[in-house]
This record gives sequence, C-alpha cells and structure tokens, in this order.
Amino acid sequence: MRSVDVEAAILGMHVQQDIEDLMLRICAPDVRPRVTIGAWTEFAAWGPPTSGCATYHADAALVARDLALAWLHLQDADKVPRVAGVPVDVLHTRVDAAPRGARVAVEAGVELSREAVLKALMMSPQALLDALEAAAVPDDEWRAVESMALEAIAAAKAGAPTYEADVSTRKHVRFLKQHAPYRVHRLPSGGVVLATHPYRMLWPLWADALFLLGISS
Repeated sequence: MRSVDVEAAILGMHVQQDIEDLMLRICAPDVRPRVTIGAWTEFAAWGPPTSGCATYHADAALVARDLALAWLHLQDADKVPRVAGVPVDVLHTRVDAAPRGARVAVEAGVELSREAVLKALMMSPQALLDALEAAAVPDDEWRAVESMALEAIAAAKAGAPTYEADVSTRKHVRFLKQHAPYRVHRLPSGGVVLATHPYRMLWPLWADALFLLGISS
C-alpha cells in the first residue's frame, strides 16, 4: 500500500546515509585528522554550522565549536572558513567579548544567546555529546513508519515488485523537514559527525541538547 510518509522515510534513510558516507570519505579518508572540521550546507558559502545538515569534528570534544562559529558568523559577520580552525579558547574569548545578554537569530523567531554559547563551550564534552545523543532520538512520527520503510527496502533488495514515486511533493518534503531524524555518530578515531536530511538543519538538535543540559538558548 502506498504511503507518502514511508516513501519519504525511505528517501531520508538513503540520503542521510549518503551524506554521512561522503562527509567521512572527504574529512577522514584514512581515519587521520587531516581535516579537523567540516560541514555540509545547501549554500555555496560555508555559513553557520547550526544551519547546515551535517558537521564533522576530528575531535569530538570540540563539538561545541559549532555553536561558537555560528555565533561569530551571525553576530560579527565572520566568514566561517576563516575562523573554523581557530583554537576553542580563542573562540571563547571572542564570544565572551560580546555584551552580556546579546542574542543572534538562528532562524525565524528563534535566538541563541551569548550566555548559552559560553556555557556550552565550558560544558564537559562527554555531557554535551550525551545530551546531543539523547536529543537525537527519533520522534513518534518517524518511529511509526521507520520499520515499514526498512521492510520495504529489504523487500526491494530481495526482488519484490517496486513502483516509481515522486518524492518531491510538498507532503514528502514537509514530512522530512519535520521528522527526519538526527544522528550523532561517534567515530573510532575520536571524532564525531552530526547529521540529518538536507531538508532540516542542525539547530533543533542543538536546541534540544541545550535544553536537556538546563541551558536556555
């Protein structure tokens, strides 16, 4: 039986797997930290990491760099490629130099405060990663169709009849924008990849993680 949500979930699974695979092939081709940080965005320029759909850190302990880089880009108009490799303590100093209570808009109607970024930078890396993993739990709508999507993928691989689906409809796009899951992939090398479907951005993952840590964004 045809289902828009299942079709969208199948698309989401394939695309997210491809994104993560490509990120790792480019950033960590031989599990050596040649690239220390990377991001996947839909824009030609490397904008704030919170607006991208995936980021890579060779050192998972520095994952809070995403928030600091987003702050500097949105608050001070810094070009992310120019400051991406700056040491975290320097990023901390830059953010701390902003006026108390300063805020930047990460999306329409949603702001990130200077204080939230500073608290994240000072947070235990393990606690921050644990919070990100907890925040990445798929929602009820995704879980409701995930098993059916996996069964359909397995059946197609086994030779079951298939049909062509137009997955560019508003319903498909809306489902992925609202429900595509997040993944926090800790790498054997000590790095980490945060990823979701390109129709979403990483900010909601960060917002939920900060909330779990008692940090108001």
